[in-house]
Amino acid sequence: ILEEYVRRPANASTLRQYIFYGRQMTSDRLITAANWVRNELLTRLAHRIRDFQQLPFFVGMNPHIEFVYRLYWGAFEKLRKQPAIKTLDDNEDFCKCLEDLLDDGQLVVPKLALGITECARHYSGSQDLDRFMNRMLRSRISRRMLAEQHLALTEAHEHGWDMMGEGADGYVGIIFVRCSASDLVSQATRLVRRHAETIYAKPENSSRTPPAIRVNIHQDTQQGLQQVPEHLEYILFELLSNAVRFTMAAWEKQPENPYPPVQLTVSANETDVYFRVTDQGKGIAPDVYKHLWSYQARAPSGQFHHFHQVQKMPSSISERATQAADLGQTHLGMGLTMSRILAEYWGGELQVMTMEGFGTDAYVRIPRLGTKAENL
Repeated sequence: ILEEYVRRPANASTLRQYIFYGRQMTSDRLITAANWVRNELLTRLAHRIRDFQQLPFFVGMNPHIEFVYRLYWGAFEKLRKQPAIKTLDDNEDFCKCLEDLLDDGQLVVPKLALGITECARHYSGSQDLDRFMNRMLRSRISRRMLAEQHLALTEAHEHGWDMMGEGADGYVGIIFVRCSASDLVSQATRLVRRHAETIYAKPENSSRTPPAIRVNIHQDTQQGLQQVPEHLEYILFELLSNAVRFTMAAWEKQPENPYPPVQLTVSANETDVYFRVTDQGKGIAPDVYKHLWSYQARAPSGQFHHFHQVQKMPSSISERATQAADLGQTHLGMGLTMSRILAEYWGGELQVMTMEGFGTDAYVRIPRLGTKAENL
């Protein structure tokens, strides 16, 4: 049965397709969509289960890795045994199944991080573990996208919400068709400043506030940017948090000087939106920068060890900010790599350039029109 689904390619979608389908939603279309989501989730899960089966034996038998493997098998079997959706009541049962799977999915990242930490120190040579992790994390985003979008469209249909008329709020499911760069930046900077003031500001330096975040928007994107706001807010929150944290750490021994500000620049053209986060946090050391995107190279040093303190990874940016506050100055070490995967998922990119001794620039490009297919 697994092989049957492994032979099927995943059908990568675009935001435009999600939006079109959502706006044309009827009861019949909702039922058709439910069956498509069920089959697509089975296909994507089957490919990831096969990835687990192709791991070296000692990696696959790691208890944390094995936990996720069994979790995926359980999800596959639960979906496979879910009968074909023929009525709205069937769809309601299917949605309850999706909610359970989404909740279980929050266990995946901490377990994978701990498994890679334990295996990487005994694994040398190729970057197989990096490729495995990137596929797992990217596929996890894609499955959550499918499930959350279907749940949101079902809720809209049940309440009779108008997604096209003048009273529409701009959301088609979880996709916001009138995304504004200034709104996204405002939300992210607010969360980061609150986090910095709570965690990093020391009582003995009560007069020294965290570095300012100066925003320069060359062109807003109120029109034409179609995106999942949670994805962009997550990326901006992680990049700004890093910039503020490293700036404060680099300048904490010079209390007579104010912290240099963090600069956030936004620009856009007809096809893309660009974000640049610039700090003066003294840059990244060459030995660290060399392995910036590698889980396999960073894991032996214990960079992901703090996942022992985390059972689940939150799914919303507000929950992520709360988790960061609860962890205090403990950092999980996965925010930057997760941000790059999110950017690449819809055909964008995230690059980091550093000048050791001065600071770091992070560049993010996000397609604005929703025509790029999922990067699976």
